[in-house]
Amino acid sequence: MRSDVPSKGLEWTNLILGAGLACAAIMFVGLPAAAWNAGVVGALIVCTSAMALYRYGDWAEWSNLTLGCWAVAAPFLLGFGSAQGPMWTHVLIGICVATFATLQLVASRRAHAHSSTN
Repeated sequence: MRSDVPSKGLEWTNLILGAGLACAAIMFVGLPAAAWNAGVVGALIVCTSAMALYRYGDWAEWSNLTLGCWAVAAPFLLGFGSAQGPMWTHVLIGICVATFATLQLVASRRAHAHSSTN
């Protein structure tokens, strides 16, 4: 495990996106599956990103990549895909979280490859 985060800005962005998804759960009270999923997944993204800021490891990005992909798939797998607001909130935040996690993984691998060649 390393303590250097490839991009703290991307990690902070994922943390904020996770907090936004968790807070959005309040707006989805009419759809319990959407509300619970937004709250739990958003909180997990926040926790994972906060831990990565404290002590970075690729595990955090793999976790956020998985959580982001779940957020994209959840509306359709949990049955709230026809509710436009919750569906788009999950899909857009999920795509962003997964993309930023992937960028962090790529940057981490490049930094590791660069440090091993020196």
